[in-house]
Amino acid sequence: MIKKALLTTSSFLFCTIIFMSNKDGPATNSQGIKTGGPGSNGETCAKAGCHTTGAGTTSGGFEVRKKFKPDSGTIVNSYVPDSLYLVRLSGSHTTLTKFGFQLQAVKISDSSDVGIFSALAPKIQMVTVGSRKVLEHTDTMSKFGGGIDIVFTWKAPAKNSGQIRFYAVLNAVNGDGTGNNDKPSNTIVFALAEALNVPYNTNAGELKIYPNPAADFFNIENKYAANGDYQLQVINSTGQVIARETFTVQNNLLSHRVATNNWASGLYIIHLSHNGKQEVTTVIKQ
Repeated sequence: MIKKALLTTSSFLFCTIIFMSNKDGPATNSQGIKTGGPGSNGETCAKAGCHTTGAGTTSGGFEVRKKFKPDSGTIVNSYVPDSLYLVRLSGSHTTLTKFGFQLQAVKISDSSDVGIFSALAPKIQMVTVGSRKVLEHTDTMSKFGGGIDIVFTWKAPAKNSGQIRFYAVLNAVNGDGTGNNDKPSNTIVFALAEALNVPYNTNAGELKIYPNPAADFFNIENKYAANGDYQLQVINSTGQVIARETFTVQNNLLSHRVATNNWASGLYIIHLSHNGKQEVTTVIKQ
């Protein structure tokens, strides 16, 4: 009887530790979304039975900067469609020095996922929960300087997506493998409006990029393009311009091949400009 009770107690403690220790992320541990945003049912890491002690004592906030010219590096509160931004989630706690987090980006109009995450800093992973994607830690993240910084590149959604919001939660932990005396933040929210009146032009269904993903090259094609000189600019996931070309369109047929054999694998932003109008699209290099 005593042996059975001990086994039961041990099993309970083991399950409790597994449930409460999310060292490699709550979604990774099948605990779902804990940002307090869409898909979380209002739950955060401060959910009862998880990390409830001192809820709200960890602070945090977002900073979003442009990764394209002009004024690259400028802090913004609105986004240009299909453009790249450097997003930073920062936080701190007065005494604890180790952290976990979870983050998502959603469209306000329908609460769907929005944008593309890339260039993830160390110990950051993207996890799919049902139809949603979230970022979270792969391991406990240590405080550096005055706090913790979660940094990544975010590609803004297409035109007419409207306002978007980032939802996140930070959790300062004591590193003992349980939820005891950990200090989760409240939900951290940051909104970005869609920038209006930007030099952005799209002729739906006319511009084609293929093959996409690309191996050694891709083609840009538009059978109804305006004649004249076009400027092509290619930007990588860190915001660097890796290629510039100028070519001429005649007989209203745009057909141009771009070599990619020397590119690193990843997502690239393609800016195509003509007479002050700009079209932006993406290509993936395998």
